Amino acid sequence: MKSAVPSKTIDRAFCALVIFSLLINLWGINWGLPSFNGWAADELTPIRVLEAIEQGFANRWHYKYPPFHFYLLTLFYSPVLLLHQLGVVNVYSLPTYTLLFYIGRVLSLIMAAGILGIVYKIGQEIYDQQSAFFASVIASLNLPFIYYAKTINLDIPYLFWFMLSLLFYIRILKKQQTRDYLLFAATAAIAVATKDQAYAFYILTPGFIVWQHYRYLQHHDSSVTLKNALKDRKILLSLGVGLALFLAMHNVIFNLNGFFAHVNDITSGGATISPRFERNILGHLTMFWQSLRHIRVSFGWFLYGICILGLLKAVWQRKHYYLLYLLIPIVSYYLFFVSIVMYNALRFLLPVCLILAFFGGKLIGDFLSQSAQLVRVKSLSIIAVFIYTFFYTTSVNVLITHDSRYIVEQWMTKTITSNDFILGAGDAKYLPRLEKFSSESLKRPTLETLKQKNPDYIIGTSAYDSRRFEAGTPKYEFFSKLETEELDYDLVFQYKADPQWDLLNHQELGYRHINRMYVYSNFDKINPQIKIYKKRS
Repeated sequence: MKSAVPSKTIDRAFCALVIFSLLINLWGINWGLPSFNGWAADELTPIRVLEAIEQGFANRWHYKYPPFHFYLLTLFYSPVLLLHQLGVVNVYSLPTYTLLFYIGRVLSLIMAAGILGIVYKIGQEIYDQQSAFFASVIASLNLPFIYYAKTINLDIPYLFWFMLSLLFYIRILKKQQTRDYLLFAATAAIAVATKDQAYAFYILTPGFIVWQHYRYLQHHDSSVTLKNALKDRKILLSLGVGLALFLAMHNVIFNLNGFFAHVNDITSGGATISPRFERNILGHLTMFWQSLRHIRVSFGWFLYGICILGLLKAVWQRKHYYLLYLLIPIVSYYLFFVSIVMYNALRFLLPVCLILAFFGGKLIGDFLSQSAQLVRVKSLSIIAVFIYTFFYTTSVNVLITHDSRYIVEQWMTKTITSNDFILGAGDAKYLPRLEKFSSESLKRPTLETLKQKNPDYIIGTSAYDSRRFEAGTPKYEFFSKLETEELDYDLVFQYKADPQWDLLNHQELGYRHINRMYVYSNFDKINPQIKIYKKRS
């Protein structure tokens, strides 16, 4: 049923939503800055881009991530880099380096807003404008979406290009125009060149496009064969465009060795993903159940239920074919990435959440449009769901702005002298900023390294403690003895913020036993409990 709300009113509401979402995502964008490391796990720090620029993205240059977002960051860094060349600023100084950090995070912020625009546009292609608006609202109120919109992780950038390719995918299925084929191939190639895992969206999807193209041709000429459809000019042309762009973006002509080094790194090197589940039927069922848990954590209970009900309703009714066609890339992604690596971290399921938002948006749109009766009650109930979800998902912003490390750093500044040497036990990203102290951080400290370093203070974090290691290993021995004060160090300060506006389940988010977690995410690394130990005199 067509919405009674005027089209222009919905457009204005969407513009307000984008501005509101920008403000939500901007909240906490200064997390862990100024710094040379930042506090976001796996963030693409400016030094990685500067190293690539120095090598000209050639000379065997490679990293665990593909190069396209490096190119974008280089473009956005270029005014600062020009000033560096002129000797006006030094990009390796903390203030200028921090400015590069902000540039990268703002780019993620812009691309997150772009994703909402694409969701709104896709929604209008597959169903009515009101449902498209609600799909955008659901997408904006997603826990990992809000978090990654303010960091330089590649999740928002690659999803921007994936969602853009999804728009052209739907347009291909509706209109079969050559332009959409070419744009789909181009944006798909960019998505994969931004983050490798995007390849999995495009295993089943092109085959489905070809099949629909074949059916389209047969509708006009029953003598057309599938072979004819495969040899069609727009199929071959789009395939050529996608392949050419992929090779060009990976600079295979001038950096072939670097390209192969990158491929080796993600398939058998240090950047490979360690499986979290057994490669058997039970393992796959357990991982699928875990995936549902992750989606529930991402949305909160209410929107999770709405999106799942919307999916079930669409599958049962089978009326909105273009809506159901959105499942093809997601099924492809799950089968050919998640089920291959046997690892389903919260952010890995963000694209699934974005697709489910379309089903939730349709359910809400139908719920509000089916009858004029009880319209006020219906509207208030949906508003209540969105308000709760807002408080739930923006809890991550509250934790970021109240991160324990800010208070810990104040204590350190007042207490620790310039003559004291600090050992950071764990990844530097999970610790207070130690740049202005005499310090060193070790990811895998042992009792032997403790003797060698002989620090005055040891700083530990709940984001990196004995729970990560097998009992009996040197790392476990170090952390367990530190935590029980069996070493020659006493606990002198500990802190973890406890803000009132925090609806997240931290028992669920923070549980860890070696590699086993209830929720595989980076949220346990926000606002960690910090403990400071001082050497006994």
